[in-house]
Amino acid sequence: MPKATTVRFTDEMFARLDQASARTGMPVNSIVIAACLEWMQRHTPGEPRGQVEFPAELPRLTVPTLAAAPRWSTIRRAVEQAVGKRPPAGMYPFQRFTGKAQNLLTLAQTEALKAGYSYIGTEHMLLAAFGDADFQSAKVLAALGVDEATVRSTLDKLMAKKKRAVPTRIIPTSRVKLVIELAFKLCDSTGGLKVGTGHLLLALATEEEGIAGHVLKDLGATKLSIESELGGLTEPEA
Repeated sequence: MPKATTVRFTDEMFARLDQASARTGMPVNSIVIAACLEWMQRHTPGEPRGQVEFPAELPRLTVPTLAAAPRWSTIRRAVEQAVGKRPPAGMYPFQRFTGKAQNLLTLAQTEALKAGYSYIGTEHMLLAAFGDADFQSAKVLAALGVDEATVRSTLDKLMAKKKRAVPTRIIPTSRVKLVIELAFKLCDSTGGLKVGTGHLLLALATEEEGIAGHVLKDLGATKLSIESELGGLTEPEA
């Protein structure tokens, strides 16, 4: 008769499992099972050592020490959900972001982790928009007179009374997924091939109900003003 058990992992170990899942396409549970089977094969007395023969539904798996995976693996999954389907193997919607936009999303996740949040919110995306002076988002915000120190101060006051849960797994909020979806639509509407940091900033302002949308509006960075500044940028974002 099948038996069930519950295994708890440290945040670091779960993050490594999540990275492995993102790379292999296997569910975390399958990776854990495969690793356990391999360990048993290697360490159970009397059993021949070598590569484990896994059930047909599981690929052969050797679990190496993982190199640092992109911190945007969780964000990439949110992108896939935002566009409503999983892409063909090897082709991810995340590739439709410019390199700088990928960096912005990575920084958003880092902002959330540093602050001790278990979620990635629009406020973290807004802070990440300042992450590199070459970001279109950073250029637009600078042109509109919106500086990082003011945004951080405003967000600190807004979030001061919020109780922070101990992060066990960091996930994007549904509003972030909506912002990502809007960024895709804004990019498509202008005939763009890749979503850039400017599209992400514009999407934050377009989605007016999020924290980032409110802060941008209060600081004078409206959807129309951001669109106007983006229109004046002549250099495409890589």
